[in-house]
Amino acid sequence: MAFLTSIALFLSLAALSLASFGNSSSVLSRAGTFSNPLNKQKGADPCMRYINGVYYMTSTQNTDIAMWAATTVEGIKTATPTVLFTDTTAGRNFDFWAPEFWYLDGRWYIYYAVAGNGDDNTHRLHVLSGGTDASNPMNGAYSHTASLVPSNFDFWAVDGSILELGGARYFIFSGKTTDAVWTQCTYIVRMSSPTALSGNAVQISCPTLSWETAATPVQEGPEAITIGGVTHIVYSASHCSTDDYALGLLTLTTGANPLLASSWTKATSPVFTKNVAAGVYGPGHHFMFEKDGEHLFAYHGKSKPGLGCGDLRTTRVQPFSINGTNPVFPAAVGDGIAVAEP
Repeated sequence: MAFLTSIALFLSLAALSLASFGNSSSVLSRAGTFSNPLNKQKGADPCMRYINGVYYMTSTQNTDIAMWAATTVEGIKTATPTVLFTDTTAGRNFDFWAPEFWYLDGRWYIYYAVAGNGDDNTHRLHVLSGGTDASNPMNGAYSHTASLVPSNFDFWAVDGSILELGGARYFIFSGKTTDAVWTQCTYIVRMSSPTALSGNAVQISCPTLSWETAATPVQEGPEAITIGGVTHIVYSASHCSTDDYALGLLTLTTGANPLLASSWTKATSPVFTKNVAAGVYGPGHHFMFEKDGEHLFAYHGKSKPGLGCGDLRTTRVQPFSINGTNPVFPAAVGDGIAVAEP
């Protein structure tokens, strides 16, 4: 009888402990898993890093640049955002898009696109300079340092990111062409410092395949990764308003000049797409990062078809794998499905 009483007491205490968690997200966090999405809205174009035990994340907020921090992926859901920068300067105060934070040459920098005076056509790329604490991108004030306009490309440009290769640093971005039909291509330009470009921008790839041209021809959100000496750019293709937004892959010929379009080869099929069975539409605009050797990517997606480019895009995170010298992306995981914490 004493044994049965002990079992009953144990079960009662266990039930009480579970009830004290308060909600399912707490249970998930304590169980060592997380679920997507990480936010209910305004989760487009995420950038995420794991630094000294903490996940840091930014995404497009339009009115400012904000950052979230938590010790677990699940914890991002309840983290309080910190606004790192806003701007009232005419010409750069409208629609802050796709901020990325990079620690380069002993300082944090944020690369982002912004327009002015309510006019999307004026979107250009800019850089903020921040603090010097390598362990915390939120430690230190950010200030506007420079606009990043290549000498030959004073046109609509967004989604700036960094490619480091062979001791040189390059800026990769998406820019609008002068074609009559709205078209965004992938460009690269050399950097002389984290806040300055050097020379002309070169167009290295344009949307030509059927899966890159849903609604309008678009390549955007380029992100570089080098695996075993082979450099890739993973980019987003097709217009963000469609359910067919997806990730594509460019590969640099080993040892070739990255400033030549002929040095890059485009994969004929997308590497990450919508998953209708799981209820994930328009996945893309990702950012790849690592935690203790595990490869992960943050990206945005939509939980229903037809939601367009607006605030209902949400941030999601999943691991990806490496096969030889290639990144291999999984099927998109649906809302509420438990994923093991990295």
